[in-house]
Amino acid sequence: MTWDYPYPTNPTLKGLQVHMVDDALKLGVGHAALNLNQGTIMRPAATDNTITYVSGGREFYFDAEYMARYDRRVKELSDHGIVVTLILLNSPKWDGVEVFPELRAALLHPAYNPEGYISAFNVVTEDGLAHYRAFVEFVAERYTRPDQQYGRACGYIIANEVNSAWVWANAGEMPVDQYVGEYAVALRTAFWAARSKYAQARVYVSLDHLWTISHLNNPLRTYRGRDVVELLNTACTSDCNFDWSVAYHPYPEDLNHPDFWHDKTALDSFDTPRITFKNLHILTQYFAQPHLLYEGRLRHIILSEQGFNSDGTEQGECLQAAAYAYAYWKVEQTPGIESFILHAHVDNRDEFGLNLGIWRRDPTSDLPSKPGSPKPIYDIFRDIDGPRRAAVLAWAKSVVGQENWK
Repeated sequence: MTWDYPYPTNPTLKGLQVHMVDDALKLGVGHAALNLNQGTIMRPAATDNTITYVSGGREFYFDAEYMARYDRRVKELSDHGIVVTLILLNSPKWDGVEVFPELRAALLHPAYNPEGYISAFNVVTEDGLAHYRAFVEFVAERYTRPDQQYGRACGYIIANEVNSAWVWANAGEMPVDQYVGEYAVALRTAFWAARSKYAQARVYVSLDHLWTISHLNNPLRTYRGRDVVELLNTACTSDCNFDWSVAYHPYPEDLNHPDFWHDKTALDSFDTPRITFKNLHILTQYFAQPHLLYEGRLRHIILSEQGFNSDGTEQGECLQAAAYAYAYWKVEQTPGIESFILHAHVDNRDEFGLNLGIWRRDPTSDLPSKPGSPKPIYDIFRDIDGPRRAAVLAWAKSVVGQENWK
């Protein structure tokens, strides 16, 4: 039996990739995104510490201890009315756990190159597709139960920034049409796997801010976001169209600099090199074209990962805070966007030198993202949708400049 109830909503746009649940609740977060890696939870055989799950008449095994910890995070968020979206990944190592050697061939894409941080899902072998389908079915069944025994998460982002495939969803070197064809299989498989459990489940394609340019010069390694969208739409409409959604990442042009209002490659055109917060309206206008609508309506669009760097100086942290406030205002002015999920909660030592958190990390800790102290953006984030909203926006406008606020 397929469960059916209204998709969860929250009145605020404000979201966060949550690191500390208690703090997220204090901040009034309405949306959260959590990573869940296939190889981290799947096991090659039954043990005393596995959950057995049957998919397609075959048994698959999941780590019970890890899932219990993960359940607590999901449930604590969703029990407080926070809309939880899961980012489904396929990294050979995640959260300190390596994929079991016996599962590498099934889970990792056959052409995966370890230069990439994350593999594309393996939907090209029979065994790989069976494991992937079981993974999505298991997750959807667990987190869409009406009784919310394990918490509720009804939306699933399939892989990460697939247009920058070589880095974030690696399937080796591959022409864009072949890559998108495989990704369409992954997206469609996830959609029907999740919908077999919950009738309103959503699956999202993940795209970064590169629109008519790509991350690398090699066209077999990274692709233009617009090309991915058009090829994906063609692949899906040519074979029983379905209700896929969009998870976009409109980071500033240069991730090191939060002042997106100065972005040079974010143009007021469908041919823009990038879609950032400066030209965010292009995103929804593009998807409002008739050929990209689903049954006459705009597809669901969320902003699932984006943040603003601070350079450790007082001025840099002030600019980070103002950028967030201005970006939030821009999202409010862009009908069709359902959430704005900030990355990150805490600065991460291993994140390419970027400090995207609303908390500074504790520099004395060996942990990559142990919380230290909150930055100025913390108060701005907390108050952006509350009684102090007008004062927050007025302050941000004074930093950004009236001439840039549009």
